Amino acid sequence: MRFPRQAKIFRGQLSAAPLAGVLLLLLIFIRLGSLLYIPGVLVSLKNPAATVSIAPDGRIHFGTNFFTERQTNRLREALIKSPAGPPFDMRPDPAAPQQVVAGVSNVVRSIYNPAAVISIAPDGRFHFGSNVYTEHQTNLLREALRNSAEGPPFYLRADPSAPPKAAAHAADVVNSIFLVHPPPGPANLIGTDNPTVMVRINYLGEYIYDNHIVKERDLKAGFREQLEAAARESKELTLTVAADSQVNWNAVVRLTQWARETGIKDTVFAEWSDAPSASTATPSP
Repeated sequence: MRFPRQAKIFRGQLSAAPLAGVLLLLLIFIRLGSLLYIPGVLVSLKNPAATVSIAPDGRIHFGTNFFTERQTNRLREALIKSPAGPPFDMRPDPAAPQQVVAGVSNVVRSIYNPAAVISIAPDGRFHFGSNVYTEHQTNLLREALRNSAEGPPFYLRADPSAPPKAAAHAADVVNSIFLVHPPPGPANLIGTDNPTVMVRINYLGEYIYDNHIVKERDLKAGFREQLEAAARESKELTLTVAADSQVNWNAVVRLTQWARETGIKDTVFAEWSDAPSASTATPSP
């Protein structure tokens, strides 16, 4: 039995409205899918090979070895010989003995990166990396520190017979790059209970994020990463700006604009206070 067929080839105009509607719904579903809860346990490890763990019984685990509280010298030797660091990441168990945690913390802090050392010779010259700088070349030293991938932090190692003035000058060079002096504020500081991301601005107008001088692209990438982490906790992210008192205001405005472009709505400014009053809110640094 044959059924009658009335199919005809479509030769008219195709309306773009249904196609645009389907594409719009597809974009909406993709956006909603990115906001869904990710099942499982979120774990953030900077470098698993450079992690020093402390168990509840006080034993110290590093790599494939474990050490007791009395074997911190062996732990120090293992950290020095390890190709994984520094820096090293400490992960003590909440039930770990505080005495052991403090001892391991001292050991970890004593291990530093030799490539991030500024040596001061007896004649007052500065050695950093493979270069040597005189006291009149501190601008070149400052530029080398900014472009270095080894720090911060940087470490000063002065020869016992080095001029004290040279050591103080080297410390000023390091501090002028990475230390920020916020303007003085009132005793009652404004705080927030949201997760925060801090960006410092030195007096040169350079942005310091995660202990590195960064540009707009890297800064926005860091903002997006922190926003995703806050969204997983169903919280808003707050930007904390620690700007030097001598910084140009345009640098501060530019930073807040970048934050808004990435989705950060709230911004607080760090202020210096000698005697902050007790408050239930979390004080800004």
